[in-house]
Amino acid sequence: MKKNKSPEVESTQSPSQLQAEIAELRRDVLQLQMENQDLENSLLTAIEHGDLIETELLELNKSLKSEVIERKMAQATLQSILEIVYRDKSDLEIMLATATEHGDTIEYEQYNRAVETMRQSEEQFRAIAESTSIAMLVSDIDTGLISYANTSAGAMLQKDACDLLNTSVTDLYYLETEWLELKDYFVTNQKVRDYEIRLNRGEQPPIWVLASLHLLWLKGKQVLLNTFYDVTLLKNTEIALRESESRLREQANLLEQRVEQRTHALKKAKESAEAASRSKAAFLANMSHELRTPLNAILGFAQLMLYDQELNAQHQADLQAICNSGNHLLTMINDILEMSKLEAGSVLLRLKECYLYDITATVREMLSLKAIEKNLELDVSIQPDVPQRIYTDEGKLRQVLINLMGNAIKFTNDGYVRLRISVEPDPHQSLDNALENVNTLLANSNSLCLHCAVEDTGVGIEESEIAKLFQPFVQTASGMRSQEGTGLGLSISYNYIKLMGGQMSVESRVNQGSVFQFYIPIQSLDDCVDYTIKPHSRIVGIEGKQKYRILVAEDMRFNRQLLARIIAPLGFELREVGNGEEVIALWRSWSPHLIWMDIRMPILDGYAATSEIRKIESSLNMSNSQKVKIIALTANLVDIQQEDLLLYGFDGLITKPFTEEQIFTQMSKLLNLKYIYDSTPFPS
Repeated sequence: MKKNKSPEVESTQSPSQLQAEIAELRRDVLQLQMENQDLENSLLTAIEHGDLIETELLELNKSLKSEVIERKMAQATLQSILEIVYRDKSDLEIMLATATEHGDTIEYEQYNRAVETMRQSEEQFRAIAESTSIAMLVSDIDTGLISYANTSAGAMLQKDACDLLNTSVTDLYYLETEWLELKDYFVTNQKVRDYEIRLNRGEQPPIWVLASLHLLWLKGKQVLLNTFYDVTLLKNTEIALRESESRLREQANLLEQRVEQRTHALKKAKESAEAASRSKAAFLANMSHELRTPLNAILGFAQLMLYDQELNAQHQADLQAICNSGNHLLTMINDILEMSKLEAGSVLLRLKECYLYDITATVREMLSLKAIEKNLELDVSIQPDVPQRIYTDEGKLRQVLINLMGNAIKFTNDGYVRLRISVEPDPHQSLDNALENVNTLLANSNSLCLHCAVEDTGVGIEESEIAKLFQPFVQTASGMRSQEGTGLGLSISYNYIKLMGGQMSVESRVNQGSVFQFYIPIQSLDDCVDYTIKPHSRIVGIEGKQKYRILVAEDMRFNRQLLARIIAPLGFELREVGNGEEVIALWRSWSPHLIWMDIRMPILDGYAATSEIRKIESSLNMSNSQKVKIIALTANLVDIQQEDLLLYGFDGLITKPFTEEQIFTQMSKLLNLKYIYDSTPFPS
């Protein structure tokens, strides 16, 4: 099913207002992008800083844990010795008590040895306890009173060891609730190892320790051995690490929120810019139609009047001036519209068979008058090995040559302008930035690299200006002095060559001249069918006796009259209508061979009318030879794509303003016409 073309949107804003609005939106988008990038950089910096802090803390944590392991081993060894010492003392005391109860006789020396052993064991215990850095306390199980405290215990708690004696061990704990939890754990398990808890330290902040509690026998009584290992530094490090992670997480969340806000703002700005861009496209489409439609009538009728032999030389010169000025205006309009399409990425490559010699001849004929007026030598040289038939984008190649040679003539006052064309065997070796799709298309035995160089002896270009030479709306100092052109020609040419898979460069010296050159990949063609009408003489009729019915569908009266004036003298049967409904009705009743269909018409536009005709033809099972040929007419170059026109059923496209050559060429291709010429020169 064919899709309906959406109606064109008309803009009420002026070009300057639209350009200012678009520029402002672009600045907003750029500012938001920069702020968004700053936020992302801040986030990355914060994360990297956090990772660095975390790495340092983890290394410190690892070091402290190693120290803890070493001290734990020392503590375990010490506790083993203490257990042996107290077990020996307990065994001796039990043995003495048991022997006394049974009335056994013990030698005095044996008793003294046992007492000495106990004394030595106690001395060994004290020596070991005083030499360790672990705080050691012995307390009563029932009352909790401390009966022994080593020097390390006093240092840890910032007291003298003797001041700890006869004080309750429970007073050492920072919080009663923590002590009760530790006590419950001890009652349940009968011992505690490495229990993390806090101890009081006077006026100083509490310290974190690993507490261990063991039951021991001392002088026939069971006591509690309390050992504490200071892990305050380790604990503070872990707390600092957690706090740092929390702060970093909060900062990351905050930055992510700001990034999200900026992204949302950027999205809104982008939507506004896109809306403005659509408004600009609608404006350009309308301007294209409004400017090119009357220009089509001006140039068309001026061209027809040039054939009037009754006009005197002055009138002929005046008409030629009108044509020249109109073509100059058309060139400027086309440049502005084409640059807009290039910026939007909507310019497509249109490869086809063409004649290189005809392209250069057309360029020379267009520019020769300007060269003669300035008394310049205009020379075109094509090397013998350059193929005559090539496969490339003819329109873009011709436009680039016109732009480069036209510029050369404009900025040259004495001397010459020369075009040199040669070929190289392999475009892949000459083009570093050739587009992949172009190279793939041209990758066969006939692939060549076309080299074109335009040399002049003009005013030259300052070295400082060369870097910005191919930017749009940029003119050199000499270009601004000339007050000609839009500053778009070189930019368009540069982008065309890039689109064609080639590259362009320039060499220049002030007051000595310039050389603009480019390379593009092409194919050499041995044979091609050419329907182009050669502009050497005027067409006055068609061969054969068949009468062709031609329908012109155009809502503008002047444009209908212009087409009729061009076509009618050749003997065609001609009818005219002003909207799509009339086209369909007349097609049903009159069966024209060809329809010139304007795209933009009231009631029913050209898209809808063409789609309806093709739908009816399909329902009647018409063959291709029976179907009417339909050529689209449009003054809009902004959003018209030839591929889209084919989907609607059009067979060709002519853009306004058009020439006799374009009209007759299209009719020749679609109706297979052969023309009759006279000797009257075709106007340039």
